[in-house]
Amino acid sequence: MTGDNIGLPAVHHVVADPQKIEAAPDYSHLRFARGYVLHTKDTTPAVPEFWGQREFAGRVFRWDPRVSVAVASAKDQEVLICGHALDPNLGTTDLGTIAARLLVALQSSRQAYLDVLEEMFGQFVVLDRVHGEVRAQTDAIASRALFHDDQATLIASHVNLVGRTLKRKASKFTKWLSQPKTQDYPGRTTPYDGVWLLTPNTELTLGTGDITRIGPRPYEPMTVEQAADLMQPVLETQVAVLLESGRKVVVSASAGIDSRTSLAAFARAQNKKSVEVFTYTKALGSGRQSRELHRDKLAATMAADLGLSHRLFDLNTAQRPPKEYVNLLRELSSRRSNTVISWVYHSNLPHDSLHIRGQINGVGKWHFATMLHFSESLELSARRMASLTKRGKDADKPLDDPWWDLGQEGFQEYIETTKLRSVPTGYRSTDLFLWEHRVANWNHAHIVESDVTFDTYQLFGSRRMIRLMLSVPEIDRVQLALFRELIRRLEPRLLKYPLNGKTWEEPTYDLPLSAYQAGTTRTWAEVQNLRKRISTANVKLKSRRQEIARLRKELAHAQKNVAELQAKLATAERAAPDTALQQVKRGVRSIRSRLSSR
Repeated sequence: MTGDNIGLPAVHHVVADPQKIEAAPDYSHLRFARGYVLHTKDTTPAVPEFWGQREFAGRVFRWDPRVSVAVASAKDQEVLICGHALDPNLGTTDLGTIAARLLVALQSSRQAYLDVLEEMFGQFVVLDRVHGEVRAQTDAIASRALFHDDQATLIASHVNLVGRTLKRKASKFTKWLSQPKTQDYPGRTTPYDGVWLLTPNTELTLGTGDITRIGPRPYEPMTVEQAADLMQPVLETQVAVLLESGRKVVVSASAGIDSRTSLAAFARAQNKKSVEVFTYTKALGSGRQSRELHRDKLAATMAADLGLSHRLFDLNTAQRPPKEYVNLLRELSSRRSNTVISWVYHSNLPHDSLHIRGQINGVGKWHFATMLHFSESLELSARRMASLTKRGKDADKPLDDPWWDLGQEGFQEYIETTKLRSVPTGYRSTDLFLWEHRVANWNHAHIVESDVTFDTYQLFGSRRMIRLMLSVPEIDRVQLALFRELIRRLEPRLLKYPLNGKTWEEPTYDLPLSAYQAGTTRTWAEVQNLRKRISTANVKLKSRRQEIARLRKELAHAQKNVAELQAKLATAERAAPDTALQQVKRGVRSIRSRLSSR
């Protein structure tokens, strides 16, 4: 505890202490791992008894001891941060120091407070109180999620902690998720009626449920080199601070661009013994999967080249998780990720280490823009957002099909509530869709299933770093030019390895952006008309196939009847009495026989 009587912050820091948690045979000690809940004093969420507890802003804050909590307070203002964080300007992961800096900034102005959070990395939730008003937000990509009810009387890291505590009914949007090939709930919706997900770049006011957009901030267009000049020192600072913190760092690698950038960042680390690289593979070694297996094994070669230890986990032969463990995971998210991968993590990798992921890097790749037909607008409608959450044949349904109505409703609520259309000029809604929805919503299931083992950390996971990724020209983004430049500066040897089975060539500027998008030389209207014609033809084809199947069935039935009649006829012929002619013939044969014997 620090502070004085002249307004300097008093800091109460409870350091993570996972050793105090006693393991249970049914894995119940992992319930809502690394989670938290803030509730009124008359509410009793069903969290483990060993969770920590303290008062904040007249409410009760409870948290899992696997993560740290720091509260800085002075006069009528206070800040609470829960999870793990890294402040690149202070060069520290100490949560108490970070909380104190946040409070000092808040005392100066709200803008100064948001300035500090703009550059912070980690997996955390942060609350602040100014007089009687309390607000909450997550890290830049909501890797530590926040769910809340309509008035934000209760907030928590896991949707079941809110929905079950408040005894909410099932949301109508569960129908959307139950349909085949659905990736996630639309917009901010959840499995519970009146329970919402707080998306990145927004802030929640407790007691009213008001949502305020706080990002992204305007950006200045930059060249790849200019953006790399600003990003490289931040990457190097993070690596140095993380390794100095004494925590084990595990990097998931598949030889793709995201993990390759992470490997490049740690390539020149002073303490490589604290870094372990791992890869899991689902490939069986034939056809397309053979290429995937080659890619997965390539990650091992790259790690060895950099002097980093590496392990390859084969999910085909991996031990299946116990039933009790699977049941535990069902509580964590409305959507399953991969229980086998979760169990591999828990069984083989150091608990309470720091897991380096790279999902947010996709924002810098022009990801969803490449999936659209080149004649489409990159400013997505709510209905088009809904279609992007589907895969397979479901995604080919015409957008005027009523089937999309429910998804559109969810995304329209997200657009209006978060004031998505108010973001500064230059941002594409395809990029914000990936950042605020796909990474925060779809990725949630992956993160909570690894929370039972270790914390998650992303090297590009601050609002400023994401803004820098989006500041370079789109023709460079689609060709991964920024990542290539960062790797060239950090560890150029990694450029020599093939990327997705092909030689990684220098960016070219000979082709238009449309050349990197889906589609043909047909216009969008022509493609839509062609799809309708194909759909109509498929309906007719289906009808004809059904008619052929019916006729074949009738033919088989008729053939069976013919066979039965033939069998009856043969039986009748064998049992029928001799005719007079047959008797005469036998008589003639008898006479001939007697004559020949004489």
